[in-house]
Amino acid sequence: MSGGPARLPPGCTGAPAGASRKPRQAIEGGSRLLVEDYAERVTGCAQYLTRLLADQGTRVDNPVDEPIGPEESAPLELADDRGLVQFEVDPAPGVTAAAIDGGSACLINGRSFWVIAYRAGTIWHRDRVTVREDAEPLSVEALTQTDARGRYGQALAAAGVVRERELADLGGVVDVLREMAEWRRAREAIELAAPGDVVLVDGSLHPGAFLPAALVVPIHELALERGVDLVGVTKASKLRWGRYAPLVLRVRRRAEVEVGPDARWYLRVTRDPEGSGEPRGGVPANREEAPALADPETGEEAPALADPETGEAAPPWRSEVYVARLASRGAYAFRVDAVRGHRDPDELFAVLAGLSDDPAFLGYPYPLARVHQVVSLPGHLLADLRRDLRAAFLREGLPEDDVDLVMRDFHLTLNA
Repeated sequence: MSGGPARLPPGCTGAPAGASRKPRQAIEGGSRLLVEDYAERVTGCAQYLTRLLADQGTRVDNPVDEPIGPEESAPLELADDRGLVQFEVDPAPGVTAAAIDGGSACLINGRSFWVIAYRAGTIWHRDRVTVREDAEPLSVEALTQTDARGRYGQALAAAGVVRERELADLGGVVDVLREMAEWRRAREAIELAAPGDVVLVDGSLHPGAFLPAALVVPIHELALERGVDLVGVTKASKLRWGRYAPLVLRVRRRAEVEVGPDARWYLRVTRDPEGSGEPRGGVPANREEAPALADPETGEEAPALADPETGEAAPPWRSEVYVARLASRGAYAFRVDAVRGHRDPDELFAVLAGLSDDPAFLGYPYPLARVHQVVSLPGHLLADLRRDLRAAFLREGLPEDDVDLVMRDFHLTLNA
């Protein structure tokens, strides 16, 4: 950023020696600016956003692309005094943590057609050792607009759910296909898990409008039935507290004041669907049987239980949303979603803390970091894919000029 205008020395015009000198329009100060002075505009933006980030509020938004719960849910009220809970570390000997993630990219964006690449994978981690890795072969597909619509519907049908809407951005079909592969793997990991194991996914447990609830909710229910803790960790959350302040930033700032800068903590954003902190898979610790979701004779839903803190009716969905810092010296806090099939919140976060002490990724569950490394599509791989695609076009007889038109984005030429 320029701290002020740079000017030519007196007598210097910036023209090559011997070039004809034509009269120039007078510039204040008698010199031509080499770099635009934008310092005041940048400072003004920073001041404005600083004021917005201090905005007070009690409402947590429910954005379409990162919902707290089902998309029809209204924003949640979150009092500024909602409790922060500190927790210990549990290395969880013998517990298996499966982690699922995916990687995707658009190799060619022809506006009316795309070449996409994606894959998903799973790793299994136990007693501080990665015991197994499994990544799908890289999928590379060419899709027209019609193909993209059909591919989206085909993927939903293969998962046994009905398409509820069309994709707003057909070029984004690659992300939807990757997410569907991730959720298929999440189901498989839960089916393989023993009671008390943990299944981790990258991102929230409500992945947005284009993956119907009918796809995700049965996976939540399967985790509850099998006594498995299903956990989603969002690296960069869009949730806001009030009108503008990022929720994670606001909670982190408050936690540093209330519990100190070197503490592990969590704050529950959503109300407990069953009005208690007990695990919800199998038989709760202090009850003879789990609360019924429906009357066995009439099939009607049971009355909603009340939240113990607010007295309000608990929401209908089965997952909870938290903001948590998983390492006392970790630089980051995260949105954490949980379907607690086995543990209460303190126990679950203690296990997550035990998975989040790797120095390279301090405060982030190591199994998720490892599976990200396995399935990501780094720049050198994408460069290789585009080079191989170009060579394949030429082998198929497409003229080189046409290949250039298909594969080059002129914006990149202009911006070089």
